[in-house]
Amino acid sequence: MTTNFISLVAYQGINYILPLISFPFLYRMLGETYFGLYAFGWALVQNLVMITDFGFNLSATKFISINKENRELVNRHLNSAFVSRILLGVLCFLLLLALIRYVPKFREHPMFFLLFFGVVAGNIMSPLWFFQGMEKMKYVTLFNAVAKCGAFIPIFFVVRGTDDYLWVPVFFSLGYCLAGGICLYFVYAKEGMSWFLPKRKEIVAVVKDSSAYFLSRVSVSMFTTVNVLVLGLSTTYEQVSYYSRAEKIYQAYNLLLSPFTGVLFPHMAKTKDIPFFKKAFYLIMKLNIPLIAVAIAGAGILMALVYADPSAETVTVFRILMCACVVTIPSMLLGYPFLAALGHATYVNLVIVIVSVIHVTGIFILYYFGWLSIYTMAVMVIVSELLLFLLRLKAVVKHRLFQ
Repeated sequence: MTTNFISLVAYQGINYILPLISFPFLYRMLGETYFGLYAFGWALVQNLVMITDFGFNLSATKFISINKENRELVNRHLNSAFVSRILLGVLCFLLLLALIRYVPKFREHPMFFLLFFGVVAGNIMSPLWFFQGMEKMKYVTLFNAVAKCGAFIPIFFVVRGTDDYLWVPVFFSLGYCLAGGICLYFVYAKEGMSWFLPKRKEIVAVVKDSSAYFLSRVSVSMFTTVNVLVLGLSTTYEQVSYYSRAEKIYQAYNLLLSPFTGVLFPHMAKTKDIPFFKKAFYLIMKLNIPLIAVAIAGAGILMALVYADPSAETVTVFRILMCACVVTIPSMLLGYPFLAALGHATYVNLVIVIVSVIHVTGIFILYYFGWLSIYTMAVMVIVSELLLFLLRLKAVVKHRLFQ
């Protein structure tokens, strides 16, 4: 478990360092408008990735962690999930073609979005959940390093202005496809898995098993990446840039928890070690509030360190979003690493769906009355995250899981 935790820390370190270096560079090279286009394109890609993942990063992780001693069973589950993701990838590509054909925003830069689809293909090739379930997180860190370095490092040598904006999706796609190819090599050549076409009923079974997790992932996306998509479709790319630059740092703060949740979920699924979880939960809560206070108070300085020339809009949005972290951190801990691992996955998925519907309804109301802006969008994030936390806390209290 310690090795996996260290690997996840390294994984998140890569996720922190490279974006914090590259995003300011891209902002300076591309300018407000094209950086907004990049953020809009990345939000689209993340949603397509979420569709092709189809919740396997949770359902398959849990299945493999429980059955990892039965290599044949794991192999069948792996191949069934892989075929499912390929089919979903084909559907996503057809969806992208339809968007480019019928939606004006996508028709403006069709090649940009098509080139970005390579990230989706690379992600399909990377069953990282296999290694997470086998509790070999060092491989996840390796593949992530290849993908991120392959995506970001060439950008510093090639992108020099707005005319080079198409190189951004090119290098992102190449990096993720390279990592995907290496990942497949490790799965089938180093881990003893063998490729075969699974039976139709096996594919249907894994899809059915993962469908509830997929609904929860879609619902989470409703108040994360969907926000940027909605702003991109209803406002300007400049407004998208203001919001997304603040959101990047807000999300980076939440990602601090990923090493803990990544290790806790398979551990709790196997051991149901509630005393251990409680100690970790209370320790993280003691650190969370002071860190949030410092981030809000020093928002201007922090944004200046990251982006060199932050706008007032970006600083304000960041302060609003950071208020949500008071509840997002405990909510994340109480979700899959705890409630789902203890047998309440259906409830966890249900409340996320409920909250996402409320969130989307709220955005629609804001848009209908002409109130939708980068600020009201940030406030809606707080409202949604607070509701999600309260519903998860209700389940903990109801079942007396902390007693």
